[in-house]
Amino acid sequence: MASLGYCKIDDLKLSANSSNAISEISDLIGSGNMLSIVTSTIPLFQIFLSPGKGTAFEATVSIREYDWELFGNALSATGKITRSRIFNVAYSQEFYTYGKEQEFWRCVSEASK
Repeated sequence: MASLGYCKIDDLKLSANSSNAISEISDLIGSGNMLSIVTSTIPLFQIFLSPGKGTAFEATVSIREYDWELFGNALSATGKITRSRIFNVAYSQEFYTYGKEQEFWRCVSEASK
């Protein structure tokens, strides 16, 4: 059985190329998670560790004036970027496989849209 997320196909043996693609997707997921974590720490550094933020009052003003909408957009973009890269890998695998293996990759590409 091959399984990636909710895409499970019974009695499926993956080819070497598909196994490599799954490893690549796993790496992309790990990198995407790391990108999200790093992105989420940016406000902490900009608000509390920037030069000139010495007092609690200055930090409070910085928190209030911080562009939280831009930060939210950047944070949500990390997931979109990861899904897009996973889609590219899965979609290309659809062209090089057939049968149940192609069905599996179609499921993965649809899930990553």
